Amino acid sequence: MTATRITSLITFIAGSAGLVMLSSGEPIIVPIAGAALVVGSAILFSRHFWRESDRKRKQESAAHTSLLRSEVDKLTESHLRPHTDQLNNLSLRVDGFSRGILEYVAQLELDVKELEERLESSERQVVKHRDDILSQLSGVIGVYATLRPKVPYPPFGGWAISGDCAQRLLSLILVRRPTRIIEAGSGLSTLLAAQALELIGGEGHVISLEHEKKWLDISVSMLVEHGVSHRATVMHAPLVDTKIGDELFRWYDLTGVSLPDQAEIIFVDGPPKATGPLARYPALPLLFEHLRSDGVLLMDDATRPEERAAVERWNEEFPGIEITVHGDTKGSVEIHKARV
Repeated sequence: MTATRITSLITFIAGSAGLVMLSSGEPIIVPIAGAALVVGSAILFSRHFWRESDRKRKQESAAHTSLLRSEVDKLTESHLRPHTDQLNNLSLRVDGFSRGILEYVAQLELDVKELEERLESSERQVVKHRDDILSQLSGVIGVYATLRPKVPYPPFGGWAISGDCAQRLLSLILVRRPTRIIEAGSGLSTLLAAQALELIGGEGHVISLEHEKKWLDISVSMLVEHGVSHRATVMHAPLVDTKIGDELFRWYDLTGVSLPDQAEIIFVDGPPKATGPLARYPALPLLFEHLRSDGVLLMDDATRPEERAAVERWNEEFPGIEITVHGDTKGSVEIHKARV
């Protein structure tokens, strides 16, 4: 039996007993006690009734709330859930799109930066090319203005000596007024040196080493054409294995070649770089004794890695020399032998 039923039974019994006592004819105390029991039973019953009503109301409210929540869940599941999924999918797509945009923008910034760097590099190359052309043109004009040839020269640059380096060689000859010049590699430079010697007069002469018979014939033809064949001798000196210290290099064969002992100027424009590593390094070790004190060795193409490496070795192996690097089109370097 539940507490509710026990309480109801006790209330009923007390109320019934009170009514019996109230209707009895016993002394006054009995009816009064009966009335008290009736009133107490009524109060207890009322409180119990209202408690039960409140409990039932709460149960019904909880049941209604649970039912409402269940209906809301069903409504959400049936109507809102698909939209929620769509919203979630849309959110994921928006996030992916945003990340894609950010990645695209980042890549675009990298591409723009690379393009700017290329443009800057191109601008520098254009400026350098312009400066090289102006330097070449200035050198060629200077050579023509100084030597005033009756027959035009072949093109400067490329395999031939560049205009600015030609003007530098010409200036060395006109200032130093040498009588003996040694040249490694013949060509246009041989002709210019011979004409410069003719211009200053005296007994000046060029000894040029050439390993290819074809270019030897071209050089000799130019000398004859310009009327200065008496100022230069082009000697055929094939490239052979030449030992310097413990190393072998391909260099002009000096067997049977008579070189002057006190040359004031040595010009190095050969052999070609395709000859082998450090192709022009042997020039100073093999010709140093033929260069007089205070003499100058001038080498073309000095900006190339092989030539720079050769100059570095010369600097280490010949402590008495003085090196001057010029910013010509192909680069040139002067090696000054110390005065004794």
